[in-house]
Amino acid sequence: MTRPAQNPYRRLRGQMFLVLLAFGLLPLIGMGIAGFVANRAAFETRTRNVLEAMVKNRRATVELFLEQTLRQLELAAAAQPAAKLAEPATLESLFAEMRRDHGAIIDLGLIGADGRHIAYIGPYKLADLDYSEEPWFQQVMVVGRYESDIFLGFRRFPHMVMAVKKREAGADYILRATIDTDLLSELVREGGLESGADVFILNRAGEYQTRYSDEHRLMERADLAAIPLHSGVRVTEASAGRREYVATAWLRGDAWVLVARQGVPGFVALIRNAHPGVIGLFVLGLVAIPLISQFIARHRMRQIRGLETERAALYESVAQTQKMAAIGRLAAGVAHEINNPLAIIQAQVGVLSDILAEGAVSADCAEFEDRIAKIDAQVERARKVTHRLLGFSRRVGPELEPVDVAAALNETVSFVEKEIEASRVHVFRDFAAEVPLIRSNLSQMQQVFLNLINNALDALHEGGEVRLMVRPAEGGVEVKVEDNGPGIGERDLTRIFEPFFSTKAGKGQHSGLGLAICQEIMRNLGGRISVESSAARGTAFTLWFPMETDNA
Repeated sequence: MTRPAQNPYRRLRGQMFLVLLAFGLLPLIGMGIAGFVANRAAFETRTRNVLEAMVKNRRATVELFLEQTLRQLELAAAAQPAAKLAEPATLESLFAEMRRDHGAIIDLGLIGADGRHIAYIGPYKLADLDYSEEPWFQQVMVVGRYESDIFLGFRRFPHMVMAVKKREAGADYILRATIDTDLLSELVREGGLESGADVFILNRAGEYQTRYSDEHRLMERADLAAIPLHSGVRVTEASAGRREYVATAWLRGDAWVLVARQGVPGFVALIRNAHPGVIGLFVLGLVAIPLISQFIARHRMRQIRGLETERAALYESVAQTQKMAAIGRLAAGVAHEINNPLAIIQAQVGVLSDILAEGAVSADCAEFEDRIAKIDAQVERARKVTHRLLGFSRRVGPELEPVDVAAALNETVSFVEKEIEASRVHVFRDFAAEVPLIRSNLSQMQQVFLNLINNALDALHEGGEVRLMVRPAEGGVEVKVEDNGPGIGERDLTRIFEPFFSTKAGKGQHSGLGLAICQEIMRNLGGRISVESSAARGTAFTLWFPMETDNA
């Protein structure tokens, strides 16, 4: 797939447009960013304050809920003797009353000192289970009251229990209730419904004790770093996948931590809360500045293109002058090429005249045919030389035609064959087998080739080498003209394409326009020219021609 050549004027116009756009948009964008930062700072401060107030409120609510439930259980244990609590009817009546008053109890059971149920009311089959080895049982027997974390237990289902000890007549009993975790979760996350915050409770191990969405399960580990013990409410900023504020407060004797987290407001949220007039002015600037920049860039490019047209006409005139000078240098070789075949023609004509004078024409017609063939061959030779000279001397024009780059380079070398032979320079050709035809201007292309070959010959001593390479390249054809001469100094290498700059000895004999004209021609053909040079390897010029020249 060929790559179309890029119009240099279009590229320059695009660069000018981008510069104008940057000068117009950067201040506008800077003001927008400053406003965005200020708005975000205000929004974040408001978010921190809301989270802090929310955690304070929820902590008081949760503490009250749990304490009331535990106190209700203690009052129930103290209100009835153990024998009465052991009666299913009494226990069921007490269970119904507690659910009616608070609604947080799922089941209720009276457990003896041996760890087995004396009586049980609830939806689970727990009457025959032995709790004597359970940690919560041992703790309540020692401390007298107990609140558990969420755990699986015999039910193999996450739940929370509260238990109180009742001592009567030297015997110990435990009144145990299962707390409705759904009700507790609903109570906790109720504070974040309006603000959109996630509110939940974690235990010391960082496991969920309440759910704030269906995607999170009880007893799963939260994606938060360990929260240190602290007093009151603490608000910090975290970045676990997203920037967010996390407000925390410990409760129930530092056994649980209440957490409220909310993401830092994003770009859309801040824009939505910005003043409509400010947004309208910003959008107007975003629309108007590119249009104005485009208009200015087009106007300036029309002026630049006019100046470039005048400059191109001047370069064309100089190129024609240089070409005529090159033709002058070729004149001696051309005269030698023409004189040799003409001398042979003259000799052969003399022979024919002698034969005619002797009247021996009919004796050997074959000899006449051979002589005439030689005359024809030498005449054709002279015609080809003059044809090449006349073809090169035609004035450079804009006509495009299919060009075989390798053939064009070969023909250009033939222009300076005598100079190559005289200087005993070796020319090596490295042409790729399959080089595509390109659509370009043959005359301009050959002028570039001739300038580079002449420069190589001027730089070489007797026995030097010139390497010519042609190969397909991305979107076109690449040509390299390389010599093993002394190379170009690093200081001069950056100036060789400047008009009137020359590195050749006897600068008065050289205009210093050759490489400048080559660069101009390559630009007009939509191509590129580059140079590499070193004292060890000589100088190499690389040309790239597009598949089709864009003259637009």
